[in-house]
Amino acid sequence: MFYDLNIPWPTCTVTAAPPTKKAKKTNTQAAPTTIVPDLCGNPLDALSANDRQRLTELTYELSELGYATVAYNQTVYTKYDPSTHPNPFPLKSNVPFPKLDPRTRAQAGAPTSGASLTQLSRLTLVLDKDHAIKGGTGFVATNSIALQKYDLLAAQPQTEATFQHACTTLSELKPFSIDIISLDLAAAPRLPFYLKRSTVGAALANGAVFEIDYSAAVDPSCDQKNVSVLRRNIFSGARDILRVTNGKGVILSSGARNALGLRAPYDVMNLATLMGITPIAAKDTLSNTCKSLLVRARTRQTFRGAVSQPTLVRTPAPSDVRDATAMQGRKRRKQALF
Repeated sequence: MFYDLNIPWPTCTVTAAPPTKKAKKTNTQAAPTTIVPDLCGNPLDALSANDRQRLTELTYELSELGYATVAYNQTVYTKYDPSTHPNPFPLKSNVPFPKLDPRTRAQAGAPTSGASLTQLSRLTLVLDKDHAIKGGTGFVATNSIALQKYDLLAAQPQTEATFQHACTTLSELKPFSIDIISLDLAAAPRLPFYLKRSTVGAALANGAVFEIDYSAAVDPSCDQKNVSVLRRNIFSGARDILRVTNGKGVILSSGARNALGLRAPYDVMNLATLMGITPIAAKDTLSNTCKSLLVRARTRQTFRGAVSQPTLVRTPAPSDVRDATAMQGRKRRKQALF
């Protein structure tokens, strides 16, 4: 099973309501209106026709390429607030494409056989300035109920202070802890801060993983010169991450905004080997590491981060018990003779 845990969810443009006469007199502005998702409707209904068509093509292309799980990513650039940043998919039963998801395809009237694509939700908070730490990120206990409705939580630090805060504080296992630390590798030839083994090790010990987005390296919308620069930046940053992680706790995601930015799983593995990842570890970046991450993410919704994975043991048939007892009796008799 292969995973792509970063498919950007289109943002909805919301027009603020015109100020009232009372607001004009008091020189105050009316609060901007927000789109509250319909709990009974499809999340695609809140998107424009172009975004809906583009996301449909992208999702079905993922299914045809052989991916089994996808996470739609909602990015927040300010302090998280559930009232101003509503969840586009608050109910797990309301997935964008119910005929593809194995959990809902039966209710949607689709055949249960054939390719399926489990659809998850993800929230990424961009930490672009150091004052975001003092002012708060919004990942607090008062917002834990809203945050637990997301299957995955991520942070994208852009300074050394926010990176250390994400690795040591936000990654600690609690109802609002982050699961993924994503770095914008394509923005510059080098990261704006030095990756310390102690800081990265703290995040890995807490169960968080580091994400590498490869879509900028294969984006067909850019000219060849820009693609070469972006690819060089991504490879340089990826090797810096591999230097401190030794290839462990790293996942590769597309971050694609259209179907042309996607690649088949084995093509992504080849790209990972060019970054310096071993072939076995390259496969784990799309499979085993992602699977373990989802298990860890589910612990946020349990008491004190506890989760159990019961092992099913087959009960032996009565005939098997009789045969085993008879064999033990024969062994005892042989031992008694010698």
